[in-house]
Amino acid sequence: MAELSTQDVNDLPDSDFAHIEPGGMKDKSGKTVPRSLRHFPIHDAAHVRNALSRAPQSPFGDKAMPKIVAAAKKFGVDVSDDNGRGVAESMGIDVERRYLGEHARSAYLVDGFRLETRAADDGSKHIVGYGAVFNRRSRNLGGFVEQASPDTFSRAALEGYPGTVARYNHDQNLLLGTVQGRTLQLRTDNIGLHYDVKPPQSRADIVELVERGDVAHSSFAFRVMPGGDEWGISEENYPLRTLHDVELVDVAPVVTPAYPDATAGLRSLATRMEADLSEVRSMAERDELRKFFVRTDNRGPRVVAKKGMLAALAATQLMERREDPWADMQRL
Repeated sequence: MAELSTQDVNDLPDSDFAHIEPGGMKDKSGKTVPRSLRHFPIHDAAHVRNALSRAPQSPFGDKAMPKIVAAAKKFGVDVSDDNGRGVAESMGIDVERRYLGEHARSAYLVDGFRLETRAADDGSKHIVGYGAVFNRRSRNLGGFVEQASPDTFSRAALEGYPGTVARYNHDQNLLLGTVQGRTLQLRTDNIGLHYDVKPPQSRADIVELVERGDVAHSSFAFRVMPGGDEWGISEENYPLRTLHDVELVDVAPVVTPAYPDATAGLRSLATRMEADLSEVRSMAERDELRKFFVRTDNRGPRVVAKKGMLAALAATQLMERREDPWADMQRL
């Protein structure tokens, strides 16, 4: 990697940095001052690799990683660690999991999408099912509800779902198949994300569990791409997050779902609203995230002029705070 002089770094535009600390100002050229607030230049492949190696040790790593990963894809830089996991996943950064099924802790509490096994022409048994469904509202995920739009996986599909795997219970040690090895097939239809995985013979016990009905539902792990979600208000006057573009990490037959972690979603909202993450978390705990979207003086909706917000938000006539319709689910 060619070393950049201080002047070279100063001349780079803000867009060539993965993270810029708040509190600075813009000079006449549109660059942030002081320049020391800009971190991780990602203008070429060499500096992207450098950023990937430095980010895990930096206090700004979790905030910078989405742009670093996006730049890595742009320049064709491998973002896998020695175990083949994505950097964001191995760092635990912004990877979210959603469970689809009938369990009380399911993120998407739906039935009719149970796993099944099918015999292939070569005699092998496959596990097939849906890892995600479109246009279904989730339960309360921690102050907001969520839905996956039909275009959630469109970009990932065009790229061939790079690095996506199938794992039992999301366990790295219980690999069932991979897109790379052509033992995992993924497609979307009008229902959602469908998967078909051919487990190795050593995982015959998992196939049997699916056949017996002990393992009946699925989960998917994902990371939202920069700008890949949208925030607004649902018809029930509740904060609504809509997924539009995600990096698919894995699909997984799951026994018992974990409680969804709202951290990544709240971080996305904080970024969109240019608010402090701790403030957003505190508001979520008090069930007050709707204040970002609705006026609290009973004079009509709060107009939030943020790029990417739902167009219908400005026209929403919300005059009072209503009870969270998912509160009973949150207490389970």
